[in-house]
Amino acid sequence: MSSNSQKLESEARHAIDRLIDGSFSDEEFAALELRLLEDDAFRQAYVEQSDLEAELETRFNSLPVEWPRPAATPAYLKFSALVLAATVLLILTLLALVLLRSEPLATQPKPRLLEFAETRLSGLRPIAIVTKIEGAIEPETTALKPGDHMKPGVMNVEQGAVQIEFLSGAVVRLNGPAELHLLSDSSATLIYGQASAVVPPGVKTFTLNGPMSAIADNSSEFTYAIQSPNTCNIDVYQGELMTSLLGESGDTLLNELVRANETATFSGGKIHIAQGAFAQSNRTRVLPLDQASLSVSDAYAATIIADQPLVYWRFEQEDQQGDMIRNQMSDRYAGHLHASEPESLQLDHGSLDFNPSKQPRYLKLDEPIEHLNAGDFTVEFWVRPQRMHWGTIFGLLPLQQSEPDRESHLCVIEYANQTNLVHRPATIRFLFRYPPTTYQGGMNVFSAETCTPGMWHHLVAVRDSDGIRLYLNGKLREVSDNLMLDDLQPYTAVLGQLDSVRLERQFDGQIDEVAIYQKALSAAEVNQHYKVMSGNQAY
Repeated sequence: MSSNSQKLESEARHAIDRLIDGSFSDEEFAALELRLLEDDAFRQAYVEQSDLEAELETRFNSLPVEWPRPAATPAYLKFSALVLAATVLLILTLLALVLLRSEPLATQPKPRLLEFAETRLSGLRPIAIVTKIEGAIEPETTALKPGDHMKPGVMNVEQGAVQIEFLSGAVVRLNGPAELHLLSDSSATLIYGQASAVVPPGVKTFTLNGPMSAIADNSSEFTYAIQSPNTCNIDVYQGELMTSLLGESGDTLLNELVRANETATFSGGKIHIAQGAFAQSNRTRVLPLDQASLSVSDAYAATIIADQPLVYWRFEQEDQQGDMIRNQMSDRYAGHLHASEPESLQLDHGSLDFNPSKQPRYLKLDEPIEHLNAGDFTVEFWVRPQRMHWGTIFGLLPLQQSEPDRESHLCVIEYANQTNLVHRPATIRFLFRYPPTTYQGGMNVFSAETCTPGMWHHLVAVRDSDGIRLYLNGKLREVSDNLMLDDLQPYTAVLGQLDSVRLERQFDGQIDEVAIYQKALSAAEVNQHYKVMSGNQAY
């Protein structure tokens, strides 16, 4: 061993000892973080000297009494993360996280039924969002709540269930008792317990590691259950996935393709594939499941009508006449449903429900609005996304288009996730672009908070002479600019996809209570609308 290697080994051991005894100052810990991120040789030495055996023993000592304990550390825990692009650094962060935990769970006044411990390395971004917590988990037994962002870290669920959605679009439901390590936006490792996953169309790859790795491409649905550290099974309900077993060098020893209605079992160092008959009652499903309606009071509808929008679509069953949706304010400006597949766009429980389709499906004004951009205007609606994705909810388009296969916009309101812009994950984007004949530039504003899948959100977009404003659940974001325009051309509205020609950015979810005003709603009016509805929503 070279003297330099010995020096790095000694420094790494010394750093680990100081982390364990808690003697690092804030400045020293920050310096260690920076060195781990920038010094590849030191980081490798740190990983090699980290006592993984002791850490795993500690974790297995915390399992339920009936949980089988291994004689030695399972090989898959050492090597399964090698499937991932950023394995060494992520494993390092998880180890540092556990060593730095300052207060043991036993000293807390109430037992934590759901706990998430996040990495402390700086520079890591959120990779998932909590979308649902249910069962025996009470608010005082967890610091997590729906809508919380999650960086790489360790999640423990003792009772109940928690559902998270990764930024890649994959959805995982963890049923207690269970432990999951979140590694990246497209990968996680199940340590013990059961997890169910849905990988929707368009997701390139999602990997759920364990005694064997489950690698899903595109659309699939499966449940992963670990019976012991060396025994597990995967039930595939839809699609297909590749199961893999890694050797101690990180090489793939076994690969087996598992298709729908098949079970893959890992036991005795082998993977066995068998046909499975999965009753619906035995399947652990994840969102999106229901089509929860927005409970709209008469007081809310009366408040909107009193503020005199030009268009007000409520999407009640009696408002639909064939492919037309009645405007509550007049006999003009009805909504026209365009869908070759009826299930891709339909009125359901008083809201407009958009589902993914390989054919165009959208709602469009049956006649344009004259002089809409000559002065101020406001667009208001309630929205409930079914999953995290990049989808256009609402767009205003000029009638005259220069290209037959690509329409331009005056403004676009989108559910923005993993776009080519810099913003928080799963937010609302309001783009205003004038003149609308260009595809470049414009003014962008993003919501202050995440728009959580499975929950209803109140959205208001305002354009006036001072700039653009976006309210999400009453919280304001704005961009100031002089927008005194001389624009007398008519505009139409398209809801549910990027425009009436392209299938791009199809929105997956529900929309309700759509209103278009030829004026700018004030902050007080927006707040009043939100407060009238608050407390009456069905999540």
